[in-house]
Amino acid sequence: WLQNVLFSAERVAKGFLVAIAAGVPLGIAIGWSSLIAKVVDPTIQWLRPVPITAWLPISIAIFGIRDFGAIFLITLGAFYPIVINATQGARAIDKNWIRAAQMMGASQTATLWRVVLPAAMPSIFTGLRIGLGIGWTAVIVAEMIAVKSGLGYVLWDAYYVGRMDIVLADMVSIGLLGYLSDRLIVAISGWLLTWHRLQSFSQ
Repeated sequence: WLQNVLFSAERVAKGFLVAIAAGVPLGIAIGWSSLIAKVVDPTIQWLRPVPITAWLPISIAIFGIRDFGAIFLITLGAFYPIVINATQGARAIDKNWIRAAQMMGASQTATLWRVVLPAAMPSIFTGLRIGLGIGWTAVIVAEMIAVKSGLGYVLWDAYYVGRMDIVLADMVSIGLLGYLSDRLIVAISGWLLTWHRLQSFSQ
């Protein structure tokens, strides 16, 4: 059990980190620049409704029955909520904050780094929580077909041999891991966004 938990958790962590690395900067860029939004956002909105299961054949064809296929699906599943929430966070910033930064001589890069990104963080963390949940769904789907280890593989194998007790134990394990990883994101956001919580209380 522990070995398969570690296999699944490692895949989710890798795919989730790749999704963050790609989704947060791209979302901020889309929210900040109308040009980038016009060029990139339509493609994202076009691909976003395609379910993870539809990408399985392509993943297997490209990566084979290997970890890369599972990580690709996890990244894809987590990417969309992250990039969309980062975009919304960047667009919802009070324009007076940006004007104030520019009046004080801040460059475009400094404004993005010191004003836009911090102000968008509450929305970004919402996207991270949603993306992480989808990541756990994606890893189970991938491990059922595209990988030969992990909780998804155990779940499918137990179903085939009629071991419903193992199936139920596997479902409980997946739910618990998803819950614990979500609590970790909440704890990190609470630590980083103390200013936002204090601001909400003052209002």
